[in-house]
Amino acid sequence: MNSKNIFAGGFLILLGILFLGKEWGWFHINWHEISRLWPLLLIYLGLVALLGKTNRSATVITIVLLCIAIPTVIVRSCQEKVGDAFDHNGIHIDMDDDDDDHDNNDDDDDDKDYAFKGSKQNLVEPMNASIKSATLNFSGGAAEFDIKETSKDLVEADAELNFGNISLKKTGDADSPKVDFALKGKTNNINIDEDNHNKVNLKLNPEVIWDMNFEFGAGKADFDLSQYKIKNLSIKTGLTETDVKLGDKTDNLDVKIESGLTDIEFQVPESVGCRIDIDGGLNDKDFDGFIQKNGHWETPNFDKSTKKINLKFEGGLQSLKVRRY
Repeated sequence: MNSKNIFAGGFLILLGILFLGKEWGWFHINWHEISRLWPLLLIYLGLVALLGKTNRSATVITIVLLCIAIPTVIVRSCQEKVGDAFDHNGIHIDMDDDDDDHDNNDDDDDDKDYAFKGSKQNLVEPMNASIKSATLNFSGGAAEFDIKETSKDLVEADAELNFGNISLKKTGDADSPKVDFALKGKTNNINIDEDNHNKVNLKLNPEVIWDMNFEFGAGKADFDLSQYKIKNLSIKTGLTETDVKLGDKTDNLDVKIESGLTDIEFQVPESVGCRIDIDGGLNDKDFDGFIQKNGHWETPNFDKSTKKINLKFEGGLQSLKVRRY
């Protein structure tokens, strides 16, 4: 095998991966980082001059160089995307060791008067007997979001905030309103390891037929939606760990997920037929109990089920898990 052909082919593959990743949003291309790998070209040319183009040793070393270069560029690009996303959402991760924290205790004591002590907010949108259906538009930045309980009100929001504030606004028709929830504000110094971040707990009325639209950045989301009647569910996330439990309260539920670097797990009832479609991205998939059929994944009971859940994933680098309960 000709080492020149291997190097040229590997170089084209690397460029293809980079441009494809840029188009699909897996990472952005940092040409400065790529240019720093130029010494590998000199090493390759030197090996070819010494060993010859068709020498087996040159071929092996060329493959090794490509195995180093391609993952290095991709990992550095992904790391920079992660860093930019956390910075955009106001998150600073403290990588210092415990000794430094201990040494700075005196400084922390001196600054106690200036430390932000956080606040709590509770917002309620009352229920009206005329409301049959509603749309929830949920927008948040860096936080931990929970939906675990129901409410007699239309929407109830409790928040423990170290920065920013939440808002709740109802618009639209009296019998089919839109409720906009938003978490706004950011800080430049949040230490995740010390649990110094926002927590939001949302409660909804289970008697209403819901369209739900969630959009949030870095953080964690734990949504138990099994008690709600949901017609459409849309989730757009950035750098998150997202767990969603779905129920069987409606005959047909359409779910669309758009994400970046995300760890997503869905739970679906065994009594419901479920179909999964994936569009784009590099995905680590775990669909236990599903069968692959005509380009998508289905539960064995999908065709015969009177109740169905359709999951559609779109995004970049995802760890996807769907399990039945």
